[in-house]
Amino acid sequence: MENINKKEIILEAAREVFFKKSFYEATMDDIALLSGVKKPTIYYYFPSKIDLASQLLEVNLKQIFEKISEIVSKTNNIKQRIKMIVDFYINLLEENSKIFIIMQRIGYDFMQKEDSKKKINELFEKLRRKQKKAGNLFGEVILSSGKRVSGDLFLYSMIAALGRAIFENVSQGRKPKKDDLLTIGDIFIASVK
Repeated sequence: MENINKKEIILEAAREVFFKKSFYEATMDDIALLSGVKKPTIYYYFPSKIDLASQLLEVNLKQIFEKISEIVSKTNNIKQRIKMIVDFYINLLEENSKIFIIMQRIGYDFMQKEDSKKKINELFEKLRRKQKKAGNLFGEVILSSGKRVSGDLFLYSMIAALGRAIFENVSQGRKPKKDDLLTIGDIFIASVK
């Protein structure tokens, strides 16, 4: 139990540090100071800052896809699913916009160097598997044109559109507009039968 608590304390401190500083500006000393956990103990749980940041991203992404899977299992109505997923993103953004800022910062910084780029690509592959699993739960989607597409492709497109609108604003220090996210939902709702 103590190990889980220490790990959570470290991750929470890392959340705060990565919210305020870029991945490369942040130090393990910053995280140790904020968490009250000695640096050797942090390295016991996370062998490197890359591993710590990757774990932080993975935890956030796992929570998002668990919620999406839960939403998908609540109703078979495709339009209702879309509305619920958009509402979830809006609520998440209003409750904790830090998540999106942290994910954007770490993701961008990771792509700048080869050692961290490898780690982010591994993480994206895990994300892709989680998203595919949620997409498979979504099932086949019939577009308003009559064309059938996999739930995986549909969900991937919708999440990419929502994510792009959020990250575009967050990266420029602006809060995404709720109406923009609702409009993306309306576009996807209009695209299905």
